[in-house]
Amino acid sequence: MLQDKYASLIDMAGSMGLEGFNVAEGDGVLHIEGAAASAEAKQQLWDEYARLDPDFRSGDLVLNVTSPESSETTYTVQSGDTLSKIGSNYGVSWNAIFEANRDKLDDPDKIFPGQELNIPQG
Repeated sequence: MLQDKYASLIDMAGSMGLEGFNVAEGDGVLHIEGAAASAEAKQQLWDEYARLDPDFRSGDLVLNVTSPESSETTYTVQSGDTLSKIGSNYGVSWNAIFEANRDKLDDPDKIFPGQELNIPQG
């Protein structure tokens, strides 16, 4: 059960008192959502996620946590783009872009020209 695998992350999010905190599991993916009180609190959650799944490759968690300082830019994929190339232009990692777009992307290696991607703040 994914809630067992990510129990420490769920507990941390719950103890932070995320606004709109919600945990849902379906189709082999655990969704954790809410609004953190600060960018630091949001980063603590991402750090815990990185500890549990160091390369963010499991593909079994969508962590959708916002913070007051968080803002996203939208980027339209061009021919020849990769998440790494896009990330280097915005100063964020490819996996941060992938995680911010899990609702649109199933595979970080399969992006297509014309797709609108959210670019999280670095």
